[in-house]
Amino acid sequence: MKKHLLRLSIIAALAASASFAETYNLNVPFDFVAWNRTMPAGVYLMGQAAGAAPGVVIMRSLDKKTTFVVMGSSATSEGNRQGKLVFHRYGNRYFLAEVWTRGSDGGHRLLVTPEERELKAQGKVPQTETTIAAR
Repeated sequence: MKKHLLRLSIIAALAASASFAETYNLNVPFDFVAWNRTMPAGVYLMGQAAGAAPGVVIMRSLDKKTTFVVMGSSATSEGNRQGKLVFHRYGNRYFLAEVWTRGSDGGHRLLVTPEERELKAQGKVPQTETTIAAR
């Protein structure tokens, strides 16, 4: 566990100062939860940092105040060639569930947060919301 946390800390530190190899914009019109952290609504740059390990996606707000590193279990979908974010919505609470990178059939499923797990335990069913990358 300590090794995993150390790896995440190193990746987060690199992400904070990383330059992107290729980016695209995603407009998220609502606040959302990503790994127990509330992220503000706004436009995010998304891409892989130059020199980052394959499968590591970085999201950064345009004002560079918010950076988020995405590493989750792999997901595949035939024909997905556009970047997108998939959220689970419970009322007015949004949870980032999946991150799909542009030009790839691969994406990442994020771990379910304790808050979302509790909502599911209460019998609440999420609605799915998708944000597509700007061209």
